[in-house]
Amino acid sequence: MFHRTVYGSLSALVVVVLGASAVQCSSSSRDGYEAPPDPDSDAAPPEQLISPVDAAAEASVANGIDQDCTGENKQIYVVTRRPDAIYRFDPASLTFALVGKIDCPYRNIISMAIDRRGYAWVSVGGAGVVKTVNVRLADLQCKEVVLNNVPVGMGMYGMGFVKNDSSTGESLFLHNFSSYLFRVEPATRDVSLVGRSSLEMAELTGTGDGKLFGYNPGTGVIARFDKTSGASLETYRTSAVALGNWAFAQWGGDFWIFLREGETGSTVYRYSPATDETTVATKNTGLDILGAGSSTCAPFKPVQ
Repeated sequence: MFHRTVYGSLSALVVVVLGASAVQCSSSSRDGYEAPPDPDSDAAPPEQLISPVDAAAEASVANGIDQDCTGENKQIYVVTRRPDAIYRFDPASLTFALVGKIDCPYRNIISMAIDRRGYAWVSVGGAGVVKTVNVRLADLQCKEVVLNNVPVGMGMYGMGFVKNDSSTGESLFLHNFSSYLFRVEPATRDVSLVGRSSLEMAELTGTGDGKLFGYNPGTGVIARFDKTSGASLETYRTSAVALGNWAFAQWGGDFWIFLREGETGSTVYRYSPATDETTVATKNTGLDILGAGSSTCAPFKPVQ
């Protein structure tokens, strides 16, 4: 979920050659869509039901969702511009619920990831200086997070949490504009290089069964990354392509892509790997979405 207003000035994207069949594209946007709540309204935001979760707890994923996760941390969260605010997006009903404004002394949001404990990790800044802040979703209090051993020239990066293969805990992954994938150990905040991926730039999302995916808006390609090398284990090509602001998250076995294509706000796309189909879930949300994230508590199998 990068804030990508300077995308057009970058060099040509890496050409990813795929043998997959052509992607179907259809529109199934919800009729009678209502605008999401206004952060400046006097109305109180919906009550928050987020319960912190022990990141080291064992989890049962037999049904595609961890049984130790509770509350609203199973949904997708998005962060917007003007004003800077966080909304909760429910993929089942295609509705946005205002969580509240972000009251942090930081600007220029680049990306966002959600952890299992109910915190948003938000990267802010620009190509010169990028910082990461924690925003507690229960009350939107924030504090800066210092990442250790960040490479010189790291630049802007996308972020996503993914469950560890040991079935306990999770790790944060970063992907910068130079195609490099990094791993962050949340306990120590140490950054280590994983390798170079097939995507020149990518926003990341992870699942409760340990899979890490990246999405590139210039090509519409989604790739599953090897968490130890950065190599692409599988790829999908979607028809969700745009040069404006963009964001990306997994939920229910599908990928949800938020693209700013005009002046009326971001459009929500849904890509289903099972059918290789891209659909327009909601047009013109009225929100300028800069980042999105779903925790590893979110379902990673189709929800009945």
